[in-house]
Amino acid sequence: MTFPSIVYKNLKYNFTRYISFYLVNSFIVAVLFMYGTLFFNDSIPSNTKSVFNFSFVAIVLFCIIFISYTQTYFVKFRGKEFGVYLTLGMTTSDLKKMIRRENIIIISISLLTGIAAGLLFSRMFYLILGKLLINIVYSISFATFLLTISVFLPIFIISTFFTERYLTKLSIIEVIQSSSKKEIAATNPIIGFISIIVFAISLYLLPKVYTGDIFDGSKVILTLCALATLASPFFIIGTLIGMFRSVIRKYPRIHNNNLLVISNLAHRFLSYQTILYVVSLMVSLGIFLIGVGYTIHKNTITFNDLERPYDFMFIENDKYNHISQDEIRKVIEDNGGKIKKYTVLDYLSLPIYKMKDSKVKTGERTYSNSVIISESNYNKHMATNKDIKRGYMLDVFLDGGEIQTKPTEDIMFLMNKKSVQSPSKRFDDANITMNSSDFFRQVHSSDLFTVPKERILNDKAQFANLEYTNAYSTYHAYVVDDVDYEMLKRKSGYPDISKYHLINLTSGDKNKIFFEILSALRKVNHADETIWKNKAFLGGPINEKTLLEAYRPFSKTEKAERDLQLNGVFYFSMTFLGALLLISSSIVLFYKIVTDIAEEKQRIVIVRKIGITNREMKRNLTKQLKIIFFVPAMIGATMALYYIALVNTNYSKINYTMLQALLVVVVYILLQIVFYFGLRRKYLSSLNE
Repeated sequence: MTFPSIVYKNLKYNFTRYISFYLVNSFIVAVLFMYGTLFFNDSIPSNTKSVFNFSFVAIVLFCIIFISYTQTYFVKFRGKEFGVYLTLGMTTSDLKKMIRRENIIIISISLLTGIAAGLLFSRMFYLILGKLLINIVYSISFATFLLTISVFLPIFIISTFFTERYLTKLSIIEVIQSSSKKEIAATNPIIGFISIIVFAISLYLLPKVYTGDIFDGSKVILTLCALATLASPFFIIGTLIGMFRSVIRKYPRIHNNNLLVISNLAHRFLSYQTILYVVSLMVSLGIFLIGVGYTIHKNTITFNDLERPYDFMFIENDKYNHISQDEIRKVIEDNGGKIKKYTVLDYLSLPIYKMKDSKVKTGERTYSNSVIISESNYNKHMATNKDIKRGYMLDVFLDGGEIQTKPTEDIMFLMNKKSVQSPSKRFDDANITMNSSDFFRQVHSSDLFTVPKERILNDKAQFANLEYTNAYSTYHAYVVDDVDYEMLKRKSGYPDISKYHLINLTSGDKNKIFFEILSALRKVNHADETIWKNKAFLGGPINEKTLLEAYRPFSKTEKAERDLQLNGVFYFSMTFLGALLLISSSIVLFYKIVTDIAEEKQRIVIVRKIGITNREMKRNLTKQLKIIFFVPAMIGATMALYYIALVNTNYSKINYTMLQALLVVVVYILLQIVFYFGLRRKYLSSLNE
């Protein structure tokens, strides 16, 4: 008998086992291909794709674990077959050669059918999500095929290499017994206890590091805490299994009623530990992606209303948008609009620096420009009665954005316009940090209006629309005493102050009126029709054109439409990735159940001989299934909610977000219950055959 004929007969005789192994690998190829269709899709914005990097790591990790698990299980399951070959005179080298040839066939077919399935299902995903959410252009590039092959092949080859080493080290008896060898592993209570402590500390520290309350928001500490929360559950799950076995022995009645379940946990300890952990991780990431995408998309209009109380807003200064209030009123009324409220809020814009622990850094989100408002103007605009003492300051954060925290930095405004460039050009062009001694060597203290953190008060208010470009930001407004304001205005040497134009309408076609406002402002800026065509312009190289682009007026309606489009794309991407991971987790569970059937049948034959009834067996198998299905589902869902809360920790809209995230979890649990009952029926019927 030739070697190829042995391989062929093996494939034919063990067709059922091979088809299971092939389907798993084909599925992994399909998952990688579907991920590639999204990652290399030019319709997806680059800022959305930044989320894909973490998802790629998770998918690769899943591929490594699942391929290794299935290949190891496949080889162990064929232990008796390999033992026969060895007793007939084959060497382990012959076995390795046979496995390689079999794997070449499986790899080839898996790649072909997996890519074909990826093409089919990715197209189907795009069609379904396109109907439900937003239509995204479906495209396939060479990079998608390259990604799929370059990830799958190395993982499979390396896994095969370690499998061959495993066979090489075993004797004939060990090879024969490998299919029935128990996976009992003694839990190390010390490792388990340390894992629980590390996990708890990481969960506590992560939000504080994320918001910068401790360790100055260090990315290294943040990454370590995040990795600890992801890795610790593996050891904790193993510890809990061991603790469950130890504790339940102290209660004879409960122990006897669950004896078969406990013995099965002990029999396949490592298998259960790995499966529960992998599925938990995939469920966590899948729900997190879908939850974040859904909450952002679902609350687009709600958030837009919270963040933008005015229908139109634009900034006027001595150089851009220099137009009178009466002229804008005429444009609105001539186009059928009726004005409900038109407010012009004066403010002073100065370079801002913040100092903490002898370190000075440039200001906020944009090019170090602050918004300073006098006490009287702010009170008039907001209909309040704030009393700000000289030398003090009220830091007003736009309501609907990030949560205002207690000031931890001294704030300094550069009053001398001539000194703006003195700290060096790069200091103005980017957010950087420098030693305070270096800073004060370049900027004289008399040119600075400094407010110590002890004199900074906090407040939240919708004083303007939430917008930012590379020219200005409305996240903060700093309210100072009128005398301090006049001093700042005088020393800064600005010929004119900046102004917020804030407009609300009672009626009128807002899109048409906004178009006419754009036209009127183009004229006063001596600009042509090419300016302000880009509705989403935020920044770019500093020059005359980009600065004028940055002063484009904002329309609440236009912003809502654009956000719905962008958030729809984001939601599509996150749902696509999340669904891939959740489906993959279900496939892992399905594979675990299917591969357990043969061994469970052998156990059923044995336990029936000692008097176990079908009803008792069914009850115990159901308990076993519940552990596999719902323990990782609950762990994964809980971790997903934690991470969704984490990324929204610093936002005042977290209540809206968490309600939507809970809805996603509820839907997932309901689908998991349906899947459980369907697979349970199939599982029990297969065991009765």
